[in-house]
Amino acid sequence: LKPYLSIRASDAALPRMGQLISLCCPADEVREAAPEEKPLAASATEEEARTVAEPTPAREEETKAPAKEFIDPSQRAPPADVFAESQPDWRWEGDGKWRNYRPEESLEIDRYWKAYEDCKSGPCLAKLQIMKKEAVMDFAAMTASLDGGRPKKIQRHLKAQDWLNNLFFWEAFKDAMISGGVEVESSAEDMFSFSYNQDFRGMTDDGRQLLRGGQPYKLPVGWKRFAVNVRGQYDDGDNRWLREDESGWAVAYHGTAKESLPGILSTGFRLGKGQKFEKEAGAGIYCTPFIDVAQHYSTPKEWQGHTVQIVLQLRVKPSAIKKVTTGAEMEKKYWVINDPSDMRAYGVLIRELPLDEFVTALEAVYGPKHRPDELPRLKKEIYDKYW
Repeated sequence: LKPYLSIRASDAALPRMGQLISLCCPADEVREAAPEEKPLAASATEEEARTVAEPTPAREEETKAPAKEFIDPSQRAPPADVFAESQPDWRWEGDGKWRNYRPEESLEIDRYWKAYEDCKSGPCLAKLQIMKKEAVMDFAAMTASLDGGRPKKIQRHLKAQDWLNNLFFWEAFKDAMISGGVEVESSAEDMFSFSYNQDFRGMTDDGRQLLRGGQPYKLPVGWKRFAVNVRGQYDDGDNRWLREDESGWAVAYHGTAKESLPGILSTGFRLGKGQKFEKEAGAGIYCTPFIDVAQHYSTPKEWQGHTVQIVLQLRVKPSAIKKVTTGAEMEKKYWVINDPSDMRAYGVLIRELPLDEFVTALEAVYGPKHRPDELPRLKKEIYDKYW
């Protein structure tokens, strides 16, 4: 986000980093008028009458249905309003169940669909990339096929946004930046790729073992991710570090307070002093592949009637990871990255968490006696979960 922000305060004033994307209707086809049928002559024989009355077989090109045409990508409708109260949600039928396309895919499908709706007598096919494959959408038949496969039914829905929407996030983000002495000079669409947001709330961990960069990747179940606009921003535009396989960079999480966002997102991560595991792993930035660990370092803050927690989702260079092997059980889940340039924030994760359900890192490591006085007493079920 460095290109979009200007620092008002000095570097010293920034919070320190601690340990942690006009259809024109084609002219109507000119069809040849059918010749006027002439009455049979009264002297015609029965055979002649039958011959005249029987229609002449039509030429093949006259009976063949007109070929369907593709919508020109330049005629797509404008992108959806990222702050609208509802967003398009396209679905496809598979194995008897309706499944959702990814948000960025739904938004792109919707742009073609709107072009079709504006001129239904025009092209009705759209060719685009879906699930990393070539897809053909037929909006007249409401079907879709991948890589020439069997067409499947599709549906369009409008999904209403709840309180944790793009507008809520954007206003909270601007507030945090301004409070840290950083002026936001660019639009929300320039700084964030909202079409790549992912909502993991309401999901459950099904035990799937995922890998990114050869390291375990745990989905941030219970959180909503707002995607930072990072494509093309690093490595001369090479986005291979974002790949969702072993060739990409590993995924990690970094818990932080709302007040620390300006410093991190405008000037990057900074090495802190007096780090506990410096002798073992060297001085560096602390992160973890487990969001349940990172969240202990993010104290929930009140914003517009909601108590929210913030965790940064990172990609880290696999070869730069140094794992902590000593200390408490939770501390053995830390990664240390010595060079801040080997880690990149590509998502801001948010969830709502009451203060009486929040356990600090000190408590998680050393026990409930280390709970800060300014925090309310923990709920019994939370206390029993830990101790």
